[in-house]
Amino acid sequence: MIRHLILGIYLATAGASRAAESLNVHLATEALVKQRLESGLVAMTGRQAKIRELFADAGCAAEEQKVDKHFSNVICTLPGETSSTIVIGGHFDFGDRGTGILDDWSGTALLPSLYEALKGLPRKHTYVFVAFAAEERGLVGSTLFVKKLSKDKRAEIQAFVNLECLGLAPPNVWMRRSTPALAQRFLEVAANSKVPVSGVNMDKVADDDTYPFVGAKIPVLSIHSLTQDTWKILRTAEDRLEAIGMKDYFQTYRLVAFYLAYLDLKLR
Repeated sequence: MIRHLILGIYLATAGASRAAESLNVHLATEALVKQRLESGLVAMTGRQAKIRELFADAGCAAEEQKVDKHFSNVICTLPGETSSTIVIGGHFDFGDRGTGILDDWSGTALLPSLYEALKGLPRKHTYVFVAFAAEERGLVGSTLFVKKLSKDKRAEIQAFVNLECLGLAPPNVWMRRSTPALAQRFLEVAANSKVPVSGVNMDKVADDDTYPFVGAKIPVLSIHSLTQDTWKILRTAEDRLEAIGMKDYFQTYRLVAFYLAYLDLKLR
């Protein structure tokens, strides 16, 4: 089931507040979002087929971009009125320990639901949802994706939004990695949605799929839910479904959906 929701964005101007344009999205229900999260409880060899299946269920015939002899990036494109593009990504591979539900099926499993949130409404931008392969082996899938972009396609990408390790807490932003303008817009939507968002940098802890995009001078936003107390869950047996709080996870989905709609209004 999909629900049509509208969020009014208010921005402070010269000491006062004024209403900006309304944001429209078609949100999947919490039950469906949870079901897609739980669907990742499969061996890593089954993850690629599973995300293709979830995209198909959402109405998107995804394509595959071969990364190595075993795995491919899975790419779902939602055409807009222009070729100006917003890319949203997460990775479906995981380490040898734990289930990889947190790192990073929690991000990848939201991609079909975000596609659904936007697909029934007119949008200026084209959205590209990418489930990256081989992140754990050195950002291989995202590096290949960026490398394969033509000069023109690269220039068309206005933002890359990375979803990593969601649902441990309300969302955080890796501020030192993220492009300030994109981070500021995320905070604006969060404030209007009454969702607490913190800046938690991960420079000395891990890397994520924003790195190759930064290298290509593409603006990025890195969203996660890790803290100094919880990052040690990564690549351990503690990475399991029970670690994720559905209230925080669904709240993050809702916030990111509205944020993507907001970018459609604000980016060229």
